[in-house]
Amino acid sequence: MGTTISGVGVEAVEYAQESGTVRTQFDQEKTPASMAVVATLADVMDTDPVELDPLHSTVDADELDALVRVRNGTNGDTHAAFTYEGHAITVHSYGVITITPENELAVEKHERGAGR
Repeated sequence: MGTTISGVGVEAVEYAQESGTVRTQFDQEKTPASMAVVATLADVMDTDPVELDPLHSTVDADELDALVRVRNGTNGDTHAAFTYEGHAITVHSYGVITITPENELAVEKHERGAGR
């Protein structure tokens, strides 16, 4: 069962309201990681993907696609983490993207530090 975000088919989208984090599962055989990142972020930001800065200004899209290509379970997880359009993004080799607004990460770190 899948859904479409910003014109790209994905398997699942989960929203964690308290942290602002979005987690998307995409089919690596059908969708390159770079396209899934742009589509998911555009959906998070409620904008058209063409309105975003080009992804290649932040990360090499071809390298990202190659890094998280379809892998079998014995190879373990490989992931890429970067900041794009004010969001912390992690793309896992098993086809999962997590996106968190940077301001939410700063609040979370501050709250953890204050609790010591």
